[in-house]
Amino acid sequence: MLLLSMNLFLVKKIIFCLGLLILMAMPVFVQAQEPIFDPEYIISDHFLTDWQTMSLEEIQDFLIQTGGTLGDYSAIDIDGQKKMAAEIIFRSSQEYKINPQILITLLQREKGLITKKNPTIDDYNWATGFSCYDYRSPVGRFRGFAYQVDRAAWRLRYYLEHPWQFQFRVGTKTPTLVNQNDRWVKNKYQANYVVTPKNQVTAGFYNYAPHLYDNWLFWKIWQNWFGQPGQTLAEGSLVRAKNEPGVWLIQDDKKRPFYSSTLFLLSYNFNEVKEVDPQILEEYPVGKPMRFPNFTLVKSSLGDIFMLVEDEKRSITENIFKRIGFHPEEIIIVEENDLDYYQLGTPILSPYPSGALLQNNETKAVYYVKENIKYPIIDKSILMANYPYSYIIRVNPEELDSFDLGAQIRFRSGTLVKSLDSPAVYVISQEKRLPIVSEEVFEVMGYQWDKIIEVKQSILETYPLGEIINLE
Repeated sequence: MLLLSMNLFLVKKIIFCLGLLILMAMPVFVQAQEPIFDPEYIISDHFLTDWQTMSLEEIQDFLIQTGGTLGDYSAIDIDGQKKMAAEIIFRSSQEYKINPQILITLLQREKGLITKKNPTIDDYNWATGFSCYDYRSPVGRFRGFAYQVDRAAWRLRYYLEHPWQFQFRVGTKTPTLVNQNDRWVKNKYQANYVVTPKNQVTAGFYNYAPHLYDNWLFWKIWQNWFGQPGQTLAEGSLVRAKNEPGVWLIQDDKKRPFYSSTLFLLSYNFNEVKEVDPQILEEYPVGKPMRFPNFTLVKSSLGDIFMLVEDEKRSITENIFKRIGFHPEEIIIVEENDLDYYQLGTPILSPYPSGALLQNNETKAVYYVKENIKYPIIDKSILMANYPYSYIIRVNPEELDSFDLGAQIRFRSGTLVKSLDSPAVYVISQEKRLPIVSEEVFEVMGYQWDKIIEVKQSILETYPLGEIINLE
């Protein structure tokens, strides 16, 4: 059996031992039970990023079996090609490494498209609710089924990789928005309007839709379609075997061990741990050890500071992490053996390990900077098309000079462009511009006129001509 690390601080040793003694004195045997909604833990981080849960064929079969119109629906994808809905969902999930089941659940929560037999045009156009707000109109350039699915997957991945940029964060109390539906959820589950997300995916879901009801509905749909109601222990249970030390988290039909009391105490309390029959726990295979959330800052007993990213511990200086936007109070003190299961990665030498937009405050030139490389964005049209919702940080030229120069940022495949001086419209595909032969072809292909971006002729000519798009 795997034991919790017991050498953090004396006070935590005492708390931990008392917690186990109380659990031994008051055993609670867990039987099969219905999942219970926890507004601070919607689903596991693993579920969000398990991008290989469904093949293209399985997605197509699911869309047909659920009875909605998406089984037969097709649209122009962002690469300019007409595809079935299943192909669009699958492509987005693979590109951004997001579980396709998440996208399916989101499509059902927002517009009911998975089961709806008579959806409206607006249902398709705003399928995932991306860029749709409570108190203002949606952003027109993101209208369309493919754009909605693609941007939703992109956004969920972005939340994971840039958690410090958003209001809802792991371990931070944040108020949700409130309407009548939220009051119903609060009364039913004795929930609070202020939530403290326990994991990054939950924080991301609230950043996407800051309502209790929206996240309850997502959880309900998820449980109905992709949950595991037949399992003995509820998803997310904290358990220990009777008369044995060590605590496990039940997740993804596996038991995941805590190797560190520091890690456990970050998000959980010992009074949440339930004692179970060892035979029940033995039915679960051992999963991956519990880890600190991505981009957690830790300081070891030797004084080294690391940023934890996936399975790596990457050394970082105080100057760099302050420039990223962290504060010294966010550093977690850990013991050396708390980091035993992390590989030593390359040092973080840039304040932009996940990527950011930087603007020269003198020349106004904009770059996409990631790690130690700056990628120039040579025109505003490319900036607006590729990074419509990203922050731009103004810096002095000396900071930009410290980065190596990379290749220019290009339009994404599927972008519709035209010159300021000509009515001809092109779609960008694989670094080429493909001419669309006529208005009839444009509309038959399902393109939308308000998605066309006007660019300078000099920018357009940096893309060589490709084959003509025609109906023949």
